[in-house]
Amino acid sequence: MFNIFQELETKDYNKVRVLFKEFDYQVIVRAVIDGSSPGKIWVDDPLHPTCGFIATTEGWFLAGNPNKIEFNQGLKALIEDMILRGKFYSPVNPNFLSYLFFHIDSEKWKDKFPDIFQIRPPLSTHRIHFYCDKPIHDWKNNLPEGYNLLQVDSTLKNDSLKFPEDIEEWVESSLDDQMKRGFGMCLVQGNKVVVWVNSDCASGEECEIGIITTEDYRLKGLGALTAAAAVEHCLSIGYSRVGWHCETHNYGSIRVAQKVGFIKERDYVHYICMFNEAEHFAERGMRYFFDKKYEKAINDFEEAFKIGKVPIWSYLLIARSYATKNDVEEVIKNLTRAYNLGWENWNTLVNSEEILAIHNDEALKEFIKRVE
Repeated sequence: MFNIFQELETKDYNKVRVLFKEFDYQVIVRAVIDGSSPGKIWVDDPLHPTCGFIATTEGWFLAGNPNKIEFNQGLKALIEDMILRGKFYSPVNPNFLSYLFFHIDSEKWKDKFPDIFQIRPPLSTHRIHFYCDKPIHDWKNNLPEGYNLLQVDSTLKNDSLKFPEDIEEWVESSLDDQMKRGFGMCLVQGNKVVVWVNSDCASGEECEIGIITTEDYRLKGLGALTAAAAVEHCLSIGYSRVGWHCETHNYGSIRVAQKVGFIKERDYVHYICMFNEAEHFAERGMRYFFDKKYEKAINDFEEAFKIGKVPIWSYLLIARSYATKNDVEEVIKNLTRAYNLGWENWNTLVNSEEILAIHNDEALKEFIKRVE
């Protein structure tokens, strides 16, 4: 009867619950369908949907029959509006949206990527889903003197808190929603927020959290301590399971999750389309780097630099890529770019596998001595 692409009315969201059943491990999908989290849903048929696309605060989700041509054309138009014309939908704040990351319920959708994502081919990212129903971290006996834990709820006096730039950027667009949900947590030293645990979403007896520790306070056990306190609070108010998602190369996040007592539930893949072309090449270069395809990584990073502004980590990764070729001149040139842009975490960089392999080079030693 219908074979088009149209937005579903909120009152009909429950009609897609079965359609998106493969995403049950993603609490945010159920939360949008429940109506407890903001979102938007498009389908081919509002009465009997056979394929659908959900926009959430935690990404987009594509499910159902991938062979509906008109639906796919509508999805293509929506994505091109976002990437080319800035007409995008964000459940939180469109000013913070610079990319589209999405999930598929079936590998069959990949055959349709060339048609749907013509102007920006998706890049794959490997992720892990953890869950915790019993924290093992003894945070109460490990809270350092001078630090306090605050509940992120309607009683939080956030105007009196000092947010470091990285944490402020992380929470600014969703602070009001997190305070309403009321199961987030932050660790403060004085009035400075040093760790923030997001209350991302909830559905039924399950909820999900995310975490950021400001850079100067990492590797001190503070993230695990705060996350453990947040999980304990979630369980105390009626949730039976707390979820956690992170990328497979985010070793810091994985260590924190395991220290708290999170258990790996599954590996999965999501896809990302950067709206900015330079950032698209940088993102692809990053993936080549972690796959140890250093020549391809260098080519993509250099292409990104020609096009426009890129994240500061791009210069670090291309420097490490050049280090595998013993091209110290290019290593120093790109590390100098990072230095001029304000990079400060040199200890991690100089102890990376690639830089350690050329650490005896006199020019490199002189550069590192100068920036440190």
